[in-house]
Amino acid sequence: MKLLNSIKGLWLMLFSTKIFHPEDVFKGKRVAVIGAADSAFEKENGDYIDSFDVIVRVNKAPHTWTIDKAKFIGSRTDIWLHNFFENTDSGGGGPLDIELIKKMNINYLVNPLNYFEAYRRTFNFYRKYNHSINVYHFPLKFSKIRDRKFGKKIKPTIGFTALYSALNSECSELYITGFTFWKTPYVKGYRDHVLDLEDNKKHFKKQGIHDADLEYELFKTELNNTSCKVVKMDDKLREILNNQ
Repeated sequence: MKLLNSIKGLWLMLFSTKIFHPEDVFKGKRVAVIGAADSAFEKENGDYIDSFDVIVRVNKAPHTWTIDKAKFIGSRTDIWLHNFFENTDSGGGGPLDIELIKKMNINYLVNPLNYFEAYRRTFNFYRKYNHSINVYHFPLKFSKIRDRKFGKKIKPTIGFTALYSALNSECSELYITGFTFWKTPYVKGYRDHVLDLEDNKKHFKKQGIHDADLEYELFKTELNNTSCKVVKMDDKLREILNNQ
């Protein structure tokens, strides 16, 4: 049975894996990128977010979405960027629920990394679920340019990749909420075991693959050099940028 699942998974991967080109998908569009920080819930911006052409969410966000959250963060998910680790803690993105993808009418399921280990995780997805849903990866050239900014040991988070891809597109408008670069906690229900900021710093240090301060500095650089015509953000992120 395992061998048959592996063979079918490989067949599905060969025919269902695609390349995601953010510069094409986002060009001329109004794009909203929603992160997991508590700042996304400071105002009831749900209808405003749902008015955008493309809504991007990361990792556990679709899985933890509930109807009562819609008034804050909207109800649609058009693009789901996921690290393809299905554990719910230690950096995992939560379950890749096929029925959830169908129910939420998600157009793009994206594994935004482009190296052997990332494709192996995509293969494990097809082997596990045996479903022909398309999985997208970012182009190799795009990934190399992004990853070069982090050096050899540090990896970009999925959230940073979502921001980076939008900021480097010619979108007509970009709205960012739920990103504070770990200067405020996660929203409750996302990763409750690291709600405390000090616990989260220890969690990051233990993982040893992400650098929140570096991501913040790189974000500011990309923000200054963005090709997007208009960039808007929630009050908390604007406050963080103004204070520093």
